[in-house]
Amino acid sequence: MPIIPVVGRRSLGTRALLGALYLLLALGAVTMIYPFALMLSTATTGNADWRQFRIIPAYWTSEQEQFRKMVVDKAPADVLAFDYGREDWFTARDIDADAFRELAEMDPQARATIDRDFADFIGGVDPGMKHLYYLSSTDRSYSVLSMRNAYFDWLRKKYDGDLEQVNLLYDDTAERWHELGMQRTFTGAWEPRPTSRRHADWQAFVASRSPDAQRLFTLDGLVFAALRRDFGTSDALNRAYGTEYESLIQVRWDHLPDAPWADAVREGILRRAVPLEQIRLRDSARLAFDAFVQDDGLVFSRTAPTDPGPRAIWMRFVRAADCRLADFDPDDPLRSWQAFLRDRYENLDHLNTAHGESFAQFDEVALPIPVVDYEAFRRHRDTLMWRFLFGNFGLVLDVVLLHGRALMNTLVFIVLMIVTTLTVNPMAAYVLSRYPLRHGEHLLVFLLATMAFPVEMVMIPNFLLVKQFPLAALVLGVAALAVFLGARRALRWNLSLPRSLALGGTLAVIVGLAAPPLAARLLGRADMNVSLMNTFFALVLPGVVNGYWIFLLKGFFDSLPPELYEAGMLDGASERRMFLSITMPMCKPVLAVIALGAFTAAYGAFMFAFLTCQDPQMWTLMVFLYQFQQQYGVPQVMASLVIAAVPTLVVFILCQRVILRGIVVPTFT
Repeated sequence: MPIIPVVGRRSLGTRALLGALYLLLALGAVTMIYPFALMLSTATTGNADWRQFRIIPAYWTSEQEQFRKMVVDKAPADVLAFDYGREDWFTARDIDADAFRELAEMDPQARATIDRDFADFIGGVDPGMKHLYYLSSTDRSYSVLSMRNAYFDWLRKKYDGDLEQVNLLYDDTAERWHELGMQRTFTGAWEPRPTSRRHADWQAFVASRSPDAQRLFTLDGLVFAALRRDFGTSDALNRAYGTEYESLIQVRWDHLPDAPWADAVREGILRRAVPLEQIRLRDSARLAFDAFVQDDGLVFSRTAPTDPGPRAIWMRFVRAADCRLADFDPDDPLRSWQAFLRDRYENLDHLNTAHGESFAQFDEVALPIPVVDYEAFRRHRDTLMWRFLFGNFGLVLDVVLLHGRALMNTLVFIVLMIVTTLTVNPMAAYVLSRYPLRHGEHLLVFLLATMAFPVEMVMIPNFLLVKQFPLAALVLGVAALAVFLGARRALRWNLSLPRSLALGGTLAVIVGLAAPPLAARLLGRADMNVSLMNTFFALVLPGVVNGYWIFLLKGFFDSLPPELYEAGMLDGASERRMFLSITMPMCKPVLAVIALGAFTAAYGAFMFAFLTCQDPQMWTLMVFLYQFQQQYGVPQVMASLVIAAVPTLVVFILCQRVILRGIVVPTFT
C-alpha cells in the first residue's frame, strides 16, 4: 500500500511536498555525479591543466590550449622560457595560451619554410649533440607525450621482443623492458661509455624521432639556465652587478668574456653543463694536458676520446683547474644553425623573405623552436588529442595488466569470497530459521551487535590470527571430535545428539589446547602455528562469516511458506535436499545481494590486504593502485580511480532490481 494515496496526491500541499522530495533527490544525485565527473575530466588532463579542476577542461574546445598542453609536456618551464623567449615563465601555470596567439597568426608559408629548413639542418647535426624533449624526470611529472614508453617500444621492436638478448648486449639483468632504464644523456650528462651498445641504441632512437622532439643544447641556453638558477630574474642580476639587461635571455655567451662578474658562470658552464660531445679544446691546452696525464702514454685530443679509460682522464682534465677557460672552444648548435642559413640563403634579404622576418644580421637568428613545435602540433593534432584524452588511462591499464599479478589476484579473491560467503552464511541462517532456539532473539541481537564495531577494531586480532594461525589445534580438535562421534556410533553409546556434541566438543577443545604444545616440544619448535601471510587464506577467512548477512538471510528464510518444507518432508526429502532444492532457489534475490556485497568487499579490500599480503606478487588491485598513486601525479591517480570505479559502477547499474528485491526485514521469532 502506498504511503500517500492517489487521492491525496491531488492537493497542492502534497504536490509541493513531492516536488521538494524529488528536488532533494535530484540534488543528491548531482552531489554524487559531480565528483565522479570532475574525477573523470581531471583524468584527461596533464601537467599543464590538472590544477584547474574543471568539469570541461579548456583544451577540449580550444586549439591554443591544446598547443599549450603540448608545450608544457615538452620540457620544464625553465627550458621553455628560453626556447620561447619568455623570462616570466617559471612554472607551468605561468604559461598562458594567449602567448601563442602571434605564433598562430604567423604566415603559414613562412612557418612551413622555417620548419623544413630546421628539419634539413638537424638531420645533418652530429648524433652525439642530439638529445630529447618530452622526457619526464620522474613518474610524478609523467606526461602522456613522454618518450619513455616510445623508447622501450622501439627497443622491443628492434630486438623482436627478446629481452634476454638485450640483457646480454647491455650487460644487464632486467626482467621487464622498463627495468632497462633511460640513458643519462637525455639531460646532457656526460656519458662515460659512448661505444657501448646501450648508448649506440639510444643515439639511434634519438635520431629516429621527429625534429621537434630533438633537443640541442646551445651555449646561450646554458647561460640563461645558469643565470636563472643563480639570480632568477634580470632585475636581480642588474642589482647585483649594475648591468642593464631587460631580460636574462639577452645575456649571450659572447658577452661573458667581457663581463668581470661572469667568470664563475663561464667556468660552471664549461666544466659542468656543456654536453661532453660539444666540448672542444684549443691546441693551447696540449702542454697542460701532457703535464696532467704525467706520461701515461695518452695523446692529446681536442675532443673527448671514445675509449673508456682515456675518456675518463680527459673528462677529469677538462674539469680541473689545469685546463684554463681560454683553452675551451665548445661547439654551439646555434652557430651551426646560423651558418646553415647563411649557406642556404646567401644573404639576409633572401632569409627574411623566406622566413617572414626582419633580421639585421645572421647573428640575431635563434633556433626556431616555437615554429617547429607549432607545425608539429598542426600535423599531429588529432593524434595528440587522442593521447591527451586517453593517455593516462592507457598508462594505468598498461601498469595493471603487464606488471605484477594484481588483476588475477583480485579475480581469484572475488571468486573465493563469493563462494565461501554463499556457502557458510546461508547454512547458519537456515539452521536459525528452521530450528528456532529458546533465546534466538538474543543471538540475532548479538549478530547485529558486530555491526556496531568498526572494522579497524578487529583488524589487529585478525592480523595476529592470520600471522599465527592455530592450524594444528584445529586439525587435532576436529580429529578428536570425529573419533568420538565414530566411537559413539561403532559402540552404539546411548547418548542423545546434543549430549554427544557437548561431550565431543569438550574433548575437541581439550585436545586442541593440550596436544599442540606437546607436539611442538617433541619437534623442537616454539609452537605448532602456521603463518597464512601472503596467501588467499589471509584474505578470505576473516570475512567468511558475516553477522549481518546471517541476519538478513534468516529474515528471508522466515518469509518462505512452511508448507514447502512440510511437502518436502512428506516426499522424504532430507534437510540437505530441502536446503539445496527449496530454500536456495527461492532465495536468489537475497543471495544476489549477498554476492554483490561480497564482490564489493573483496574488490575494494585495501587495508587488511595491505597488511597481510605485502608480497608484490600477492597484491590485490587496490593495493597495487595505492602503490601506483605513490609514484605518479594527480591526473594519473584520477585515471586509476576512474578505472577502479568502473567495475563496481557497472555491477550496481546491472543489479539495481536485484538489490531492491533482496531487502527483507527479518523477524525476531
